[in-house]
Amino acid sequence: MSEFDAIVVGGGPAGASAAIKLAQNNMNVLLVERGDPPGSKNVSGGVLWGTGLGELSDDWEKTAPLERYLESKSVAFLTEKSKINIDFSTKNFEEQKTGYTVLRAKLDPWLVKKAREAGAMVVTGVTVDRLSKKDGKVVGVIQDGDEITADAVILAEGANPRVAIDSGLREPLKDHDVAIGVKEVIKLPEKTINERFNLRGKAGYACEYVLGFLKDGVEAGGFLYTNKDSISIGAVISMKHLRQSNQVYSFDIMEEFASHPFIAPLLEEGRVDEYSAHLVQEGGLSSIPKLYGDGYMIAGDAAGFSFSNGLVLQGMNYAISSGISAAEALVEAKQKSDFSSASLSRYQQKLEESYVMKDMRTFKGIENVTWSKMIHKTFPSMLENVMMGLFKEEGKPKKHMMQLVLDSMSSSKIKSKDMLLQGYRMLRRM
Repeated sequence: MSEFDAIVVGGGPAGASAAIKLAQNNMNVLLVERGDPPGSKNVSGGVLWGTGLGELSDDWEKTAPLERYLESKSVAFLTEKSKINIDFSTKNFEEQKTGYTVLRAKLDPWLVKKAREAGAMVVTGVTVDRLSKKDGKVVGVIQDGDEITADAVILAEGANPRVAIDSGLREPLKDHDVAIGVKEVIKLPEKTINERFNLRGKAGYACEYVLGFLKDGVEAGGFLYTNKDSISIGAVISMKHLRQSNQVYSFDIMEEFASHPFIAPLLEEGRVDEYSAHLVQEGGLSSIPKLYGDGYMIAGDAAGFSFSNGLVLQGMNYAISSGISAAEALVEAKQKSDFSSASLSRYQQKLEESYVMKDMRTFKGIENVTWSKMIHKTFPSMLENVMMGLFKEEGKPKKHMMQLVLDSMSSSKIKSKDMLLQGYRMLRRM
C-alpha cells in the first residue's frame, strides 16, 4: 500500500494548486518544494491573468498577495532612439478585473499555506532526485536514496523539468523550447510609481517591449510591471541567438534595456531589491510532451504551458488551471483505484476541454512570429521611419502615408509581396 495518494513535485502555482485541490477532496497528498521558503527559486513577479484561483479559494481577491490590478496595458517597439507604443487603458478593468501584478516570493508561500490549511503535507528545501518506478509504472519518488511511495505523482517542477527529463518522460530541452529570463525588482515609493505611470489607488500598468535596438543579431523582448511599491522589469532573450552570438551575455542585455532613454527615467532613484534569472518556456505546442502515463502527470511550465504572442505573456494562469485539472483527474482515478495511463488520460481530456489546450492549438506556431527577424529588427526600424516621416517638420511637402510605408520598406530591403505574406502569417498565428 502506498504512503500517499499523491505526491506533487514543485510548489509553484501548478503544484500548489494541484495539492490544494487534492487536499480539498480528502486526498492524502505530499507537496515537495525545493525552495525554502517557497518562491525563493522563482523569478519574482509577473501578471496573473484570469480568475483561476477562484476554483481554490472564494476570497482569493481579498486574501491573496496581489499587488495591483491592471488598468493600462501597452506594447512597445524600442529602437536606439525611439519608442513606438500601442497603449490600452480602460476603466472596465476596475469593474471586472482581468489581471493582477504579483510577486512570486509572496504568491507562492500563500499558495503553499493554502495547501497546508487544506490538509496537504508540505516539505520545503528538499530536492527530488528521480521518480521511483516498478514494472514501468511510476510508484513514487526517490530523495537522497529514500523511496516515498504514492498512487500517482504530479510533476510541476517548473521550466527546467529535470526530474521528468532524467526519468525519460520528456526529451531534453532544446534552444527552441526555452528562452532566458533576467529580471530585477526595483523598489520605489508607491506615490512615485503612481505619478510616473499616471495611476491612482490600486490601479497598475504593464508593458511588453520588442528590443529592436540590440546588436549582433540577438533577439529579445522586455517587460515592465508596476507593483505596490516596486517595479518588476526584465528581458526575455532567445536562447538560440544568445548561443549563436557567443559574445553577448544576458545580464548585458538587461543593462541595455534598463538604461534605454525611454526606460531609465521610469527607474530613476529606484533601488534594486532583487535580481534573478530563470528559464522561460517559449516553444509552444511543439514543445509539449506526453502529459500523462502510468502513475504520473505533468503540469504547468514543466509541461510547456506558456504563451506569448508579443502582446501578452501568460503562464501562471495555465499553471493553475493545469494543476487543478491534474488533481481532478487523480481524484477520479482514486475513485476507480486505477492509476494507469488509460485512467489518467482524463487529464488530457480535461485540458482539451479547457482554454489551456485550446489556446495552445489556436496559437500553434506563434513562437515563429514572436522570435523572428521581422518582429525584432525590421518592424521597429520601419515604424520609426514612418513615424518620423509623419511628425518631422522640415518646411518641405509631406509624403502620403502609403509612400512613407513604401519608402520605409525599400530602405529595409523588404518587397511588398514579402511584407504581405509575413503580415498574413502573423495575423493567422496571432
